[in-house]
Amino acid sequence: MKILHFALTLLVIVSLARYASAADNILKPANDTKNWRFEQHEDGKGKMAVEGDAIVFEVTNADGTEWHVQAFQTPLDLKDGKEYTLTFKAKADEVREVGVQAGIDEEDWHNIGLDEKAELTKDWKDYKYTFTANDVKANKNRVGFVLGGAKGKVWVKDLVLKGG
Repeated sequence: MKILHFALTLLVIVSLARYASAADNILKPANDTKNWRFEQHEDGKGKMAVEGDAIVFEVTNADGTEWHVQAFQTPLDLKDGKEYTLTFKAKADEVREVGVQAGIDEEDWHNIGLDEKAELTKDWKDYKYTFTANDVKANKNRVGFVLGGAKGKVWVKDLVLKGG
């Protein structure tokens, strides 16, 4: 009986932790194309699709400029001076780099504290980036991926942005 009680208690704790984690997430679910703005500039081309619990970004033509294919969640109301942590799982069809960025979502498109390179492999891997937001614009910020450095597919799931 004690084992059953312990197992049920553990199940409740895990469920509450998952719910709290999802409730604290500033971003929308990654596996819904409506939650992304997928950008293609000049000769950079690609497409986006959902596979299960992951979003799949595919670059079909890389023209030598990384930002010519990118995907962002926007608009985000991030606060100046506040620390944020971005976590996600990702993989690619070939070993490659993708940019992980936070910036404002209007001209001059400046970075607000996160500009990193994620080294992706063919296997799912956890990624975590902590940054302090600076020079933000109220309700005009974005977080996402710069994908146009190489042709191929990139899968992303479990995307979470939290304050702190």
